[in-house]
Amino acid sequence: MINTTSYLCKRCNFNCSNYNDIRRHLKKKTICPKKNLEAFSFSNDQLLVLTMIPYYNNNHMINVGEIDFLKESNELWKRKDELLNVLEKIDKNKIKKCEYCNEEYTKVIDLKRHVLVKCFYENLVKKEEIKNISINSEGDYNNNLNNCVLNNNSNNNITQNIYVDMKPVIPFDEDWDLSKLDDNIKGRLLISKIMYTTLLEEILKNDKNLNVIIDNETNLGVVYKNEKEQYIGMKIKDIMEESMDKLKKHLLDINQNSSKIEFDSDILRYGKNVILTKHNQYVANENIHSNVNNLLSNIFEKKKDKAVKRSRMLKDCNLSLSGF
Repeated sequence: MINTTSYLCKRCNFNCSNYNDIRRHLKKKTICPKKNLEAFSFSNDQLLVLTMIPYYNNNHMINVGEIDFLKESNELWKRKDELLNVLEKIDKNKIKKCEYCNEEYTKVIDLKRHVLVKCFYENLVKKEEIKNISINSEGDYNNNLNNCVLNNNSNNNITQNIYVDMKPVIPFDEDWDLSKLDDNIKGRLLISKIMYTTLLEEILKNDKNLNVIIDNETNLGVVYKNEKEQYIGMKIKDIMEESMDKLKKHLLDINQNSSKIEFDSDILRYGKNVILTKHNQYVANENIHSNVNNLLSNIFEKKKDKAVKRSRMLKDCNLSLSGF
């Protein structure tokens, strides 16, 4: 039997058998032109580690559970070039001793795995601790060093929800379900200065409305279309613009059907004008348009993990983002 080693980009499924090929792929200035739906389940750091650790005879040489602590991290990705240079030095010089902890290995690949999964990240954490200690000693800031300590159990409290009574996700082209918004919430919305973003936050508390999965780094997303087509790719800009139109419609409906809310007619007329004015400004003013899109996309981003979990309950969700 011939032993084979291969690498797979966990973002876009680029496949190769040579380490230098995967390294060059990751060092490109442009991030992968497409992103698998599965990739939304991982942080950038997890995707990087999973991509750099090879498959040996089709078996991945890492268990995803080993990098649970990177679930919310983006530090390795931000220092990707530095990390790749460290790995390249190990590979080129056949180094078998870790420069961070002095642990020795019999194989170069084992040292590279060790650096990826453990020591490079821990070294970053130590540097941050030293930096914060220095800042505190000078009295410039009052940082809490506990925020900088590596906590391998940080994800132990994450609940793995099992949707026993799974209800379908509402298609993105349809109105959101506002049945869980009571009169108190609706009343606050009508006089809020941030009614559009507040309404979206309330809407996404209802799992049936989690029909959007976005990736701010690539400016791409997917939305649930219908039972037949499942998820389709869209540009984030288009998702935000359609979301704003839907939010305006819902706000106007709330304003019009607010007989149970104790507002007089003048307040309701004023509220309606605010709803329309804000949307008109969004359409006409480029800066407002961009700022609002960022605010909305960040709200969707916070619900990404939960939206991905929900998508897995539906069939045929193996989608690649491409063609933009």
